[in-house]
Amino acid sequence: MNENIDYKENKGHEVQKRPLLLTILCILTFVSSSLGILSALTTPFLAEYMIELFNSTPGFENMLTPEMISVLQAGWFYYLMVTGFTIMSLFGAIYMWKLQKIGFHMYTIANIIIYCLPSIIVGLPFHMIGLIFPGMFVALYALNLKIMR
Repeated sequence: MNENIDYKENKGHEVQKRPLLLTILCILTFVSSSLGILSALTTPFLAEYMIELFNSTPGFENMLTPEMISVLQAGWFYYLMVTGFTIMSLFGAIYMWKLQKIGFHMYTIANIIIYCLPSIIVGLPFHMIGLIFPGMFVALYALNLKIMR
């Protein structure tokens, strides 16, 4: 018996216990997706105020790059797309929490699209640094595919 997987008998069916790594990844995804949804739904309202605040605060006036300003001013269509795919990512994590493989595919597709949206909609260049965390999470989730159904 694998130390990460606990098998129980439930009316003749084997029930698997979620590994600790998968539990931690899902909780982190629940938190980050929830914050991402909240951010995507409030940014269009606050974008101009945020730009003005940064530009008028001593020491922060040069902190906003033209790329950051472009994303802040991307508009409702962009932020609704981000919200929709972040919700898809969240549902993917919920399915993986329930040990269902479809969740991994939903999560992966949603995060690839979220990564590409600034380039597709705003016209910004791709930055490989933006792949570090999503790539790491996809790789760590993939380690758990063998126990998902």
